[in-house]
Amino acid sequence: MQSWEAELTAGLIQGLVIFTNAGASNFEEHALLQDWLDDHSIARTLISFAASDREAADKIASVARGYGHAVLFLDSNTDIAVAGNFYATAARRFAIDGRNARRLESEVTELTLLGKRVRRNSNSIFRSGEALGGRALARTEPSVFEKESLGDEFSESTIREIIVPGGLALGETSYLNLDVSELRFTDGQFFLLDEAGAAWELPALEAKTLKALWDFVARSIAIKSDAIVDIDEAGRVRISSALRDTDAGFEIMHADTLPFAYVQNLDVIKSVIIDTGVDWLQREGNKLEFVSNYEVRFLSADNMRLAQTRVALEFEYEHGAESMEFQRSWGRDSGRLRENLDYAGLGKDMTPIAKYAGWIALFRSLQEQQISFLRGRYEFLKVDKRGQETPARH
Repeated sequence: MQSWEAELTAGLIQGLVIFTNAGASNFEEHALLQDWLDDHSIARTLISFAASDREAADKIASVARGYGHAVLFLDSNTDIAVAGNFYATAARRFAIDGRNARRLESEVTELTLLGKRVRRNSNSIFRSGEALGGRALARTEPSVFEKESLGDEFSESTIREIIVPGGLALGETSYLNLDVSELRFTDGQFFLLDEAGAAWELPALEAKTLKALWDFVARSIAIKSDAIVDIDEAGRVRISSALRDTDAGFEIMHADTLPFAYVQNLDVIKSVIIDTGVDWLQREGNKLEFVSNYEVRFLSADNMRLAQTRVALEFEYEHGAESMEFQRSWGRDSGRLRENLDYAGLGKDMTPIAKYAGWIALFRSLQEQQISFLRGRYEFLKVDKRGQETPARH
């Protein structure tokens, strides 16, 4: 989005908004934007094009008007906040292909794809199963890992131990007994609107942390991986690109180093923390709070090199009461745990993970259900999530 705004401001590109709203009577940009944000359908279309291709865009606009659609051009004279809102909330984004656009060397995604050859026996420019978010992972990211493959107390693991991150994987989708129609971001805080139009307030959390967690969920869904951080036996840190150099990522990485400070007498070298359930609950005053459950697992490999859980410690975190409780342990070596093991201390040190697990599970539910997020989306996407630098080694 930043690239699109910069190129629009510089006069390199322009935009054409096509709004399928036959009832629109005021085509002034601010008024039209409000109608646009009130429409949750896929009718909101934005076409980007090289400024020198305005003639082609005029022809498209003429056809759209003929069908009764509202039309608005965006250029360097448009209020950038208005233009950015249109771009950030468009249901469909296209680009006008042509020699001028291909020569532009734009960094706007839809313009960078112009001229790409469609793959053989396909109508796509991507390889089968490939998408913008799912290309080969960088060496600095954890391997693709879905926590269900690790099994549980009653089902066998199906994944090699070497693939399981020595770190953290959060992949739960939250349960919420609420018919959500819309997500809004206002004054640095999220609200949910239900089908009756009532607003439900979510807990306060720094906007840059919300942005980092939201981006992780989008990345997680795109590449089908729950892994957040992996620290190997040499201390090398691999972390999801969505959380790299963020405060949330740093907190998660630090918490991941702590389980062996409490559990020291097991013949294992790898631990992994996974979420096992998240429930969001309605409270008085139209407030929402959550309860998250997670496990700290200690792993080894069997003779087939599959990951085996030697010990699992179950915890429950209640956000409203800010309480953490140890639930139980299981696994073939659970009897080797020391009687004086400081479960309360370990649980307290895992609080950032339990807290972020609640948000990640909610965001995953909202994104998978494609809940409308238009009002405040532009402001949210502009949030700078950068924070503490992620070290290469720990």
